[in-house]
Amino acid sequence: MDQGQVSDSQPANNPASSSDASTGGASADQSPRLIIDGPSSAAWNMALDQAILDSVSAGGGPVLRFYEWDVPTLSLGYFQSLADRSGHAASHSIPVVRRSTGGGAIVHHHELTYSLTLPITDRAATSVQRIYDRVHSAIRKTMLEFGVALERAGQRPAPPTPPFLCFQRRAEEDLLCAGYKVGGSAQRRTARAVLQHGSILLNVSQFAPELPGITDLSGRHMKRSEIYEALCKHLPPQQGPPTEWIKSSPFEMELKQADNWVEKRFTEPGWLKRRP
Repeated sequence: MDQGQVSDSQPANNPASSSDASTGGASADQSPRLIIDGPSSAAWNMALDQAILDSVSAGGGPVLRFYEWDVPTLSLGYFQSLADRSGHAASHSIPVVRRSTGGGAIVHHHELTYSLTLPITDRAATSVQRIYDRVHSAIRKTMLEFGVALERAGQRPAPPTPPFLCFQRRAEEDLLCAGYKVGGSAQRRTARAVLQHGSILLNVSQFAPELPGITDLSGRHMKRSEIYEALCKHLPPQQGPPTEWIKSSPFEMELKQADNWVEKRFTEPGWLKRRP
């Protein structure tokens, strides 16, 4: 993902609009929650993130979620054309889903996927843009604990036609290892919350053989659980007084809302083909 941003300006024709706080079901619990999920389907992964965005938009506290994919999957950025995947032969055999966040396509295989959902008061504020830097700074500190130095991509000329795959694109806050992009993020913003999707590429996948991961480039092998623990330490729920993430499960209302999003959006052919 490469800082592609999507904003919800008005209620959508969906089971619940993420810009309508009344539909998400606000919770009195505003504690910062850490959710660590095992492998799930592409539709469920995207639907639960959307349900959490609804919940935080309705007054909930910050949520950091780590999750895996039950099979290798290609996720398209919100603005990408489905037809563009025809140009990437290596990923033709795997399922495809469209994210609600922007950016380029991701092959979710040997990588770490996170979502960070935070309450905001102004989606146009520079503080929301700075979340990219805050998260990527935490990832850099985390990788240093494993002896891996990552660098920011910095300002680079944008190509006239962005590459299909996220990890072949470059944005200023993207993370590089030995010159290859290994970390990127993209956002979806509502009036009261922001969802940031991110991916950390760990190993090369046969479905994207042109993209080496951190282990391929550094020789360092890291367990997912170790990365989760270190990243939580370097990425507190808020800036200011120290606070800690509280390990949790999704709220019942979020699970019910995710079921709705699976049916009405993330398994609906019209959503996938909205940009044919």
